[in-house]
Amino acid sequence: MTESTHIEALLAEVAEESEARRHDPLPETAVGVRRSDGPAPRVLSVRLTDAQYQRLVKAAGDRDLPVSTMARLAILEHLDQTARPASGPIDLTAVTAALREVIRPEFLKAD
Repeated sequence: MTESTHIEALLAEVAEESEARRHDPLPETAVGVRRSDGPAPRVLSVRLTDAQYQRLVKAAGDRDLPVSTMARLAILEHLDQTARPASGPIDLTAVTAALREVIRPEFLKAD
């Protein structure tokens, strides 16, 4: 057995044991540690149609993520996208001037 195969077998064994015990109550002595300072994270409940949920499940599977993580990423990516300043209308005069600086004059002459 190669080292890589041994590691994969060990990971599979630990994952199987973890999955089997994931609903066991925590011991009385367990102490939680929050991953960040500041207020505790909030939980959001969102209702989706079956079709919307299936799209979310597929997107999560495509990125190899849990569904809840994919939902969080979709929300945050949307918020990040809408926070960016919208581009204004294109100033054709400025574009024309910029092109005149980089394009040789003989290519700009009309027939």
